[in-house]
Amino acid sequence: MNDIFKGKKPAACLAGSDLEKEVLLDIALKLSRGDRFILLMRNTRSLEDRLLPAFMNALLRYSEKSMRSESLQKEVLLFAAGTMNIGKAISNRGIVDPREFVAFASGRALLDTFIRLSHSRITKQYKLSVKWDSAREAAMAGLVGDA
Repeated sequence: MNDIFKGKKPAACLAGSDLEKEVLLDIALKLSRGDRFILLMRNTRSLEDRLLPAFMNALLRYSEKSMRSESLQKEVLLFAAGTMNIGKAISNRGIVDPREFVAFASGRALLDTFIRLSHSRITKQYKLSVKWDSAREAAMAGLVGDA
């Protein structure tokens, strides 16, 4: 059986930078290719619990070639936001303030590279885990289409 999660250890942190939001997004975009990505989101109370379930759901879609978006990065955003509408996902979860944002990456080394290139400060390291209520909400977003 092909284990799509094997070797995949996403990482996330709460961070801040003096750079403009657009510059941070440009750095993240340049570092993101295929299943390697950086995703920048606004800090909300429920986001931390949704990150790992969103990643797992998006990775399943990626491996099955059934994503609704053109990148794994955007697919994770859709699941994290609880909607399959990219406009709503960006509006609900997208980075707003570059002085405080969540950086989520497909791997620790990539996250560290982003932090270094963006001159960001890490405020808090997230310990990603699955909380079943959040996992259910993320999975339901993919089933119902637009939660």
